Amino acid sequence: MKSFLKKTSIILIIFFLLLGLTLYIGIKLPKEIYKQKAVKTPDFLLINCNIVDVISGKIIPNRQILVQNGVIKAIDSLLINVPPEISIIDVKGKYLMPSLWDMHIHTLSLSPQLHFPLLIANGVTGVRDMGDGDSWISDIDDVSTRDKAKWEKLENDEGLLLPKIIQSTSYHLEDIEDINKDNFKQKITELITKLKVRNEPFIKVQLEESELPDYMFYELQYQAKAQGISTLGHMPPNLEINKVVNNGFKSIEHAWALIPYFVKEKKKLDKDIEKKSFELNNQDSTLTQQVLLNIAKKDSYYVPTHVSSNRKEYLAFEPDFNNNQNNIYTENTQLFLWKTLNWLHTKGYDKKTDLPILKKYYLRGLEITRLANESGVKILAGTDALDRNVYYGISLHDELNEMVKAGLSNAAALKIATYNAADYYGLTNDYGSIEVGKKADFILLKQNPLDNIRNTKYIHSVYYNLRWYNTKDLKEMKNFVKKQAKSFGISCKFIWNMIKQH
Repeated sequence: MKSFLKKTSIILIIFFLLLGLTLYIGIKLPKEIYKQKAVKTPDFLLINCNIVDVISGKIIPNRQILVQNGVIKAIDSLLINVPPEISIIDVKGKYLMPSLWDMHIHTLSLSPQLHFPLLIANGVTGVRDMGDGDSWISDIDDVSTRDKAKWEKLENDEGLLLPKIIQSTSYHLEDIEDINKDNFKQKITELITKLKVRNEPFIKVQLEESELPDYMFYELQYQAKAQGISTLGHMPPNLEINKVVNNGFKSIEHAWALIPYFVKEKKKLDKDIEKKSFELNNQDSTLTQQVLLNIAKKDSYYVPTHVSSNRKEYLAFEPDFNNNQNNIYTENTQLFLWKTLNWLHTKGYDKKTDLPILKKYYLRGLEITRLANESGVKILAGTDALDRNVYYGISLHDELNEMVKAGLSNAAALKIATYNAADYYGLTNDYGSIEVGKKADFILLKQNPLDNIRNTKYIHSVYYNLRWYNTKDLKEMKNFVKKQAKSFGISCKFIWNMIKQH
């Protein structure tokens, strides 16, 4: 017996040593990056172009568009006189619209390999990073260089293909350690001061579990506003929503976040399905309208992220959900985790009795998006990419389809994913629509997206950062991600990053 145990121990030691060595080798393999196209095309004239006007919701047919130094200088129905050195591009009646923004994604240190080319290839040139790879693990006193700064240096020095990341946070507020009624003002002051030192652009709130008392949360909002930093994120469930919005909550994330606030008499329930059932059965239409009108009045934004919120909770029961054709763009370890989580999810519910409730909850989320739009709430398009079964760039087109399914027009969905995002950042002078004086940052579609919102998927080319990316280029970007996602080195690095997080 002793001999057997000794041999077994030796075998296990050798196995783990080999496993560690293999992981080490994979981690040390160099990372590739996808570089911007070398040739810049800052000046050109587009002819025979149909402009998708996302503000009016109409097509402006057969226009000529002059771009000089990456800026739209003229738009006319007649042929524009241009210097002979400017190239003329006949787009043959295709549809030109501003590039898309995904206003709720999460990045990783491996995003240059796994995410950025896929975003650009799908017409998404702008993102709001709601939490990078450090955001779940970094100590609040950690002021080391963040991924965004590293990527911008890579963009400068080596030509990394990088979407516009206006804001990126590296910290999620899930709790305030050792806070109490006697020291809460001091603790909150210390927290916000440290976040400012870290150059965090906003406070991403995720307080579902800790549930700060209301007076502490309002103090957090007050002090953050005084120091010029926004609070936004998951709406804390124990608070009065109108007070939170009135105090300045810049954006409310996720479709599931608002549903509990449309119930007058709240009730604490332990089981998730019982909670959902209770909320569905006690939705108050008058309260719903009152809350949404207040959100609109206070200029808070709403980011439903339908593709990652309630929809996946009932789609997980469908076999095709795990076998999506876009899994080829997902790293194998992550794909395994997705399938495991979906399997565990389905085992936690009774398919016959619970699945109809999960579907109704999802549909209620869609209904709220329609009501929010009708109430004048500013909506943003976001996917929560990194969440399970969400695909960078690709899923934003599905999110637009979800908005149309909710009852919004195709035109409204397009404006949400373009102009509203630029408006959120105060950048409508440069981005968000095809107008004279704005930067040339657009996608050329093969078919009219106002006829069918799914036509946003049929991208002929992308013009971004003074460069044209044609159909061949976009295919190369997708193939690069496909190769990286299934590569040995990237998988080892992905696993190592997971180990470091825990």
